Amino acid sequence: MVPALPTPSPSVALTATLHDPDGRYLAALAERRFALGWYQAVYLAVTSATDPRLVEQVAATPGVVVVAGDRQVGVGRRRALQAAAEAGHAAMLACDFDRWLHWVDRFPKELREVPERLARRRPAVWYACLGRTARAFASHPPVQRATEGATNRALSRAVGRRLDATAGACWLSAEGAALVLRESTEPSNATDLEWPALIYRADPARLTALFLEGLEFETASFAAAEVAASGGLAAWMEREYDQPAVWHARLRLATGSVAALCRVLG
Repeated sequence: MVPALPTPSPSVALTATLHDPDGRYLAALAERRFALGWYQAVYLAVTSATDPRLVEQVAATPGVVVVAGDRQVGVGRRRALQAAAEAGHAAMLACDFDRWLHWVDRFPKELREVPERLARRRPAVWYACLGRTARAFASHPPVQRATEGATNRALSRAVGRRLDATAGACWLSAEGAALVLRESTEPSNATDLEWPALIYRADPARLTALFLEGLEFETASFAAAEVAASGGLAAWMEREYDQPAVWHARLRLATGSVAALCRVLG
């Protein structure tokens, strides 16, 4: 087990969205809940459909604030970020909760070092796209690589540098969070592109990126029984992801995300 930090990261909050009706994250949360103590506070936007046992676990954890989530991811992300911003934190790590649970297990040192790495950058960072290394990106199903690759290509062309904004994780300073909360309107995961675009429009120098191993494909780690029953990871990915309905949903998200980018940057 990874040892907990002796003290929380100064003034850094974790904000996350949690939607788990089937209780898939129960075992992982029980094992890794200690890592929530790495942050000064944690703000979780939890959907009403989430397994009550999960809600009880997180609500009973010191430093965790549970706020009302929403099935529309962008809405839930803003609610969690708003709660952290109102509490006066200097910086926020925003990450989908399943991503964060996987990251804690697989690359804990990398996760713990994110605030320190970004604090050294100049000028001071308002927003960092926490993206994936080539290996981490390649671990995802083809439908995600194709659609998220296109989405990231559009953003990278718009800002003139390589970014991966679709990994479900970012870092915001208090200034960046205030700007996002003032101007963000996207209800869906299209906030992936809307948020960095808002920062870039305000001050391009305040937008940066990290490429991280821990943001590898996480979903399979919470579906071990299904993966085994399918005959392995490749077969399970094909069954779950390489389907017309999934391609439709992912392509629609890519279109909506790029539309948000174009709306913000004109």
